[in-house]
Amino acid sequence: MSARPYIIYPDTAQSVEAGQLGAVVVKRYVDEPGQVSFGVIDYVPGWFIALHHHRTWELIIVDQSSDGPGYTFFEGRWWRADPGSGVFLPKGHPHAWSAGCERGFKMLWVYGGSVEEAGRIYDADPQTFQPISQGEERAAPAWTPKAG
Repeated sequence: MSARPYIIYPDTAQSVEAGQLGAVVVKRYVDEPGQVSFGVIDYVPGWFIALHHHRTWELIIVDQSSDGPGYTFFEGRWWRADPGSGVFLPKGHPHAWSAGCERGFKMLWVYGGSVEEAGRIYDADPQTFQPISQGEERAAPAWTPKAG
């Protein structure tokens, strides 16, 4: 844990899962055990992370500069997260993420602990879980307290 403030620049951020995700770029900027971690994922069209949960809470912001929305799956359906949206996922809550079929998005993520403390525990087989389809993408609503 750092006792001093610091700045991490894009060219010095740590690449995470390098080579495992194809054209997808994952960078971790902050990883402070017992406190917080922060990073970005650039989702390419059609790319997804299967249904999973974390041992900490997670906050996602879909970057305002994204080409398209992100899609998150929880409580049995896909939801549209437009650029500029924030998504809060409580500790242990199963969820998945998918880019659209034709447009990608940039995800800014924050965990309530280090990446190791948060973990990624799969709730579905990553080999068989499917990304959002074009039909699901067209039908995905924006979340509201009434809809959710």
